[in-house]
Amino acid sequence: MKRHVFGAVLCAAILVPALACANDFPTSARVEYVLECMKDHGGKQEYLYKCSCAVDRMAEKLNYEDFLEAETALRYQGLGGERGGAFRDPPAVRKMAKSHQFVRQQANAACLIK
Repeated sequence: MKRHVFGAVLCAAILVPALACANDFPTSARVEYVLECMKDHGGKQEYLYKCSCAVDRMAEKLNYEDFLEAETALRYQGLGGERGGAFRDPPAVRKMAKSHQFVRQQANAACLIK
């Protein structure tokens, strides 16, 4: 009996951190994304649910660090001059931004965001 309990505890100790990593977006980051998304769509109440859905979908596909890097790159690609060049020019950054846009478009489509 003790052997089975120990086995169950050991399995839980191994699996719980893996589950936590699968959904590692901080609550504050989710709220920030939802508020910005709602603002971009006229602040309508219905977008609270749609934008929450979208960030949850993105969290299923990306870890938080990758999400943060890609969001930063997308946000600053529009800067002019040399400062924006750091976010526009490197092929790795362009590839990452394009991949992130695809994930975002999939999430928006799944959550009925136009």
